[in-house]
Amino acid sequence: MSSNNLVYFLAAAILGLTACGGGGTPTKAPDTSATVAGTGPQVSNTAPPPPPPPKPGADETLYVAHVVDSATGYPIGGVFCSLLKTIPEPDYMRKPRRADVVHEYKTPKHGQYHAVVEADGKDKYLLIAGHGFQPFITEMGPSTPGGEHIKIIKATILPMVTFVVRSPNGDRADEGIFTMKPAESTAKIGKRGDSSNVGTTERLDHLGEVTVNRPYGKYYMIVNEAGGKFRYYGIFDWNAEAAKTKKHKIQLPSKSMDRPDWYK
Repeated sequence: MSSNNLVYFLAAAILGLTACGGGGTPTKAPDTSATVAGTGPQVSNTAPPPPPPPKPGADETLYVAHVVDSATGYPIGGVFCSLLKTIPEPDYMRKPRRADVVHEYKTPKHGQYHAVVEADGKDKYLLIAGHGFQPFITEMGPSTPGGEHIKIIKATILPMVTFVVRSPNGDRADEGIFTMKPAESTAKIGKRGDSSNVGTTERLDHLGEVTVNRPYGKYYMIVNEAGGKFRYYGIFDWNAEAAKTKKHKIQLPSKSMDRPDWYK
């Protein structure tokens, strides 16, 4: 028997013993895992229990957060968590300044975040952001010698949508500017860098793509190339039917569109 076949045989035998152990046929819980748009954070009632967190040393502090779905209480895997020294300004809620980050971690399927950090006596804050979430902060308490802070954090996953933007010549509009704002009567479309665009404007990646998380609803769209040329305006109905499309396409015009009536 070759070494490869031997490894395969041993692995299969171990799996068989695991499945048959316990003297009976276990009842498997129905899998209620939920994935947003096929990717990103996941909610599951079949996740394994989290491992015991490490104990902090005399000059360290332990922070533990159990991130759970606000509707079901089940753990959420794939949550990007950042332990921070301070609460970020609005412009840095999605991507905090590196100097403010103490520790970063993406939760496994069991939804537990933990970090052991230096006890400097100062307050720490946990930022939950990334795809699938409207960024929010949770106060985690001061980092005292030998201290332990354990919290349950409820979060709501928002639907994610991906757009592919092409320039008038058909090439991908890499590094373009993309704005997707709620189509409300009070909505204000600010200038680039304006505070009214915080959280709604992002830059396309090098492939001319962007993935954003938004609640279902109607949205105003403003998209242009990196230099501000070939501006596109549109209204996008984001709903369960639209979510079936993996990537939505936007073709920039050969000449910037005139401002629509809803542009303020």
